[in-house]
Amino acid sequence: MKGKKYLILIAGLIFFHLLATPLLACKGRVLVVAVGDSIDQVIMGQMLSILINERTGTTVEIAQPGDIEASHEAVLQGKANIYINYVGMAGAGTEGPNALDEPQKAYILVSRSYMEKYGMVWLKPFGFQGPLPQAAPSGKVDGTLAVPVTTKDVIKKFPILDRLINKLAGQVDNKTLEELREKSENQDVEITVREFLTSHKLI
Repeated sequence: MKGKKYLILIAGLIFFHLLATPLLACKGRVLVVAVGDSIDQVIMGQMLSILINERTGTTVEIAQPGDIEASHEAVLQGKANIYINYVGMAGAGTEGPNALDEPQKAYILVSRSYMEKYGMVWLKPFGFQGPLPQAAPSGKVDGTLAVPVTTKDVIKKFPILDRLINKLAGQVDNKTLEELREKSENQDVEITVREFLTSHKLI
């Protein structure tokens, strides 16, 4: 009986070690989230920052290098680690599924393309639709999927980062984002985002 209890204790310690090791690997490090100057980018940048900091202990800084292309370049150059892109904008001018008519297929195509070209990982879409690409057909009113993007190297350095960020998948649809925008008009964006994450039990 004692031997059985001992084995259970050992198994529990091993399980705890497996859970704690990725978190310890993130703690004490600095991660940079690059955002554009739109309110949507600022809101989601804050959401990533607070979620990562609260759940892993990683220090997260927010940088605003300019537009989405500038954020993309910042991540490529190692000046930032994560940014937010949009399927339609990233896939504009490429052959394959239309980002407006077949969003999921276009997301898969863009994800594969960015991995092959840049070693970038497109995580799961937040749920809301971002700005249209300039080449979008007239009459279209919906945007294209907004997605957090990082690199293979960053995920290696920050274990569980991809799984953690993917907890936001589908959590912020167009209606939710509009509510966050409205609340941010009357209070600090950080407060608005923290309230959202707390109410959804993400922190």
